[in-house]
Amino acid sequence: MRTTVSMVFLTACAGALVACSEAPGPSLPRVSVPASMETAAVAGAGDAADDPALWRAANPAQSRILGTDKKSGLYVYTLDGETTQYLAAGRMNNVDVRYGFEAGDETVDIAVASDRTNIALAVFFIDRETGELSAAPGGVLPLDFVDPYGLCLYQRPSDNALFAFVTEDDTGRLMQQRLWFEDGAMRSETVRSVSLGTITEGCAVDDQTGTLYIAEENVAVWVYDADPESGDARTKLADVNSDSLVADAEGVALWPQDGAAPWLVVSSQGDNAYAVFNTPDNALIGRFEINGGDIDRTSETDGIEVHALPLPGYPEGVFLAQDDAEDTGGQNFKLADLAAIRAALTEAPQ
Repeated sequence: MRTTVSMVFLTACAGALVACSEAPGPSLPRVSVPASMETAAVAGAGDAADDPALWRAANPAQSRILGTDKKSGLYVYTLDGETTQYLAAGRMNNVDVRYGFEAGDETVDIAVASDRTNIALAVFFIDRETGELSAAPGGVLPLDFVDPYGLCLYQRPSDNALFAFVTEDDTGRLMQQRLWFEDGAMRSETVRSVSLGTITEGCAVDDQTGTLYIAEENVAVWVYDADPESGDARTKLADVNSDSLVADAEGVALWPQDGAAPWLVVSSQGDNAYAVFNTPDNALIGRFEINGGDIDRTSETDGIEVHALPLPGYPEGVFLAQDDAEDTGGQNFKLADLAAIRAALTEAPQ
């Protein structure tokens, strides 16, 4: 979803007596961190790349980045940004990953995407040795939606049960699906349905606490209990169009902290930045942008991901972000060093 800020500005410029060459620069304070790597661009034209996820291999160097092309399928990249696999599975919008899913006699890692071609959840198994993705048996699970949109997974620690939260484009409807494997195929059932009110996409779940964080793009970031029996009770973490977020509030990702509650990162699409919140008290820790260095900046970011475990060259892990305008054309995903982001946030003047 694209913010309306630029359209308002262009309309104003069209009626002005003097020419406007470009929109005003972002006004909310932020620190800049350069991208360390960028993936190959997706093949889809126009607004195509959307949401990344990271699958961690037993050998971290063999980990894979998953990225959706909402025009046609799902990409799998190496940590160097090279395409190692492409699955022409349909219009994949958001994607998430979990580990140790019981598939009959086999334990697999799993990726699930919102599938706008089949109006379904698309389920993929991940080969733990090679990182290769394959369509799960019975892995197209129909949804009672017109247009599935946002998606995030929740793996309940008490029994390893897997759930998918999926939103419907424009309506703000949120559905919670339970996923399991039975008689050689994937199965699903709806266990909860709530309405946020307006368009909603980005979400993330803290599996350990059973907490769902979800962004109603032009209104607020909300906090729900991930338990399917908890109904529609919610609290507000942050307002949109405030001192932290400029509409649209898009991607949402949790940033685990050693010995403390996680931070929450939200894409502030309207001013090409990312806001970081402390989840216990909802306090704004700071804001950053991906800019500077030899790789172009990110702009109007949709999906984001945080992987806060060491990877080769990244002692604290990485931040991934979709880029709306890759400098050589098309759209791709950028990677930044979490340690560099932390340093920039904590050393910034308060």
